[in-house]
Amino acid sequence: MKRLLALMGVLLLMFCCTGAQGDAADTETPGTDATDGREANLLDIWQTNDEGRIWITAAVQTMDGMLVTSPALLPQRTDGLTISDGQNEWKVEAVIPDSTGAVAMVFYDTSRNLSVWAPWPMMPFGDSAQASDCIVRSGNEAGGRTDTKVLSAASLQWRNCRALLLDLEDTVLPGTAVLNSKGELAGIVFAEYAEGSNRVLAMPAEEIVRCMSEAGTLLVNLASWGDPPEGFSVTMEKNYVTIDWSAMTLPEKAEGENLYLILADTANDYLNFYPAETNHRVFSAILTPGRVYIAGILASAQSPSDLPEQFEVMVIPPAQKLTDYDFHPIRTAVAEMAADAKDGDIPVPVTEVTEEMLRSGRAYFYSASSYEVDENLPDRTLLVTLTDPEGNVYRYESSWLYAPEYMKEDVWFIPLTESGLTWSLDQSGYPRGEYQMAYYVDGNLADAVSFELK
Repeated sequence: MKRLLALMGVLLLMFCCTGAQGDAADTETPGTDATDGREANLLDIWQTNDEGRIWITAAVQTMDGMLVTSPALLPQRTDGLTISDGQNEWKVEAVIPDSTGAVAMVFYDTSRNLSVWAPWPMMPFGDSAQASDCIVRSGNEAGGRTDTKVLSAASLQWRNCRALLLDLEDTVLPGTAVLNSKGELAGIVFAEYAEGSNRVLAMPAEEIVRCMSEAGTLLVNLASWGDPPEGFSVTMEKNYVTIDWSAMTLPEKAEGENLYLILADTANDYLNFYPAETNHRVFSAILTPGRVYIAGILASAQSPSDLPEQFEVMVIPPAQKLTDYDFHPIRTAVAEMAADAKDGDIPVPVTEVTEEMLRSGRAYFYSASSYEVDENLPDRTLLVTLTDPEGNVYRYESSWLYAPEYMKEDVWFIPLTESGLTWSLDQSGYPRGEYQMAYYVDGNLADAVSFELK
């Protein structure tokens, strides 16, 4: 499977560097014969489990062997997913989310038989389309396809990438295709907009290509990835990961070197490491949903900056919205504690965040929410993340308690400096742009907030 995915990575990069930039009339998508007469259409994603065969969604094929869809629609476990064009069926080989969490690339093997439907040609960079000439095409379990008219469109910034805000004639599911009058792919719907009805956010064609390029860069490195070392095991429950190397024969080390467990988010420009030569050789972590991680053991005489030759790859499934116990966020914000604050004082949410405030130690992550429980439910996992404008994610792990005495308005807050969320940024500097903070309970997204440093 690694060779297949590495090949897909090469084709992705070829497409992103050449095909997506050219004239749509002359562009031939890798793996697709432009003269074979196939028409572009959505493909269906199905899941097989103990309950039978369940239709998940109809998704956009951007090249043979790859779909792009919304990760919000995909189940936590993807090992039972298949792709169907109505005549053929393929097993899903891998799901790679993009760094923003807006879309996910779904890979399957078409080396033996292509779909009866062709991938959609991308709308060329620099082209524009009138909203009134565009439609959103969606599907259903019976294989039907429905076109919904776009009434208006506007451009906005979302998590440091460009997004389209579309007003539609009717409701559509995330993951559906936005098409212009030429039948070119102008975007993919990835979320409902919070304000108003029949309003959605869509990722435009150039951002889709960027996501495909990210995935291609990751996949082409598969050929150099060694198999996981014998005795090194990883188990995952949503975003809670346990790494066990107690049965592993540790690699040799030179004089002056130490052995470290390396845990790296592939989208970050830094890695985390922990001592590996301990009596208790089991490590657990709460990782960021929708990200790809690697873990392995490395010998180093100083703080590690390289990856081990052999390691395990972990694709953390995208998070679903937290709805347990009728959970509802009330307010999520960055807050500031007064300089003369006393014990028991609560930081005040702010509308503008500055670098001075972040460095001062007075900045806090603030949350207020409500839920319904009859008894204390302790020891739930809590993850708070800070994502900088360059896509690096910083994590803070803790535990969550559902409690009847707090359920009407559960207010809590953590200092950004003491939690370690801003430690690296304090050292390296704060890039300008949009930051996002989010928190997850038991691997489900509770709420998120963004702020901009100008």
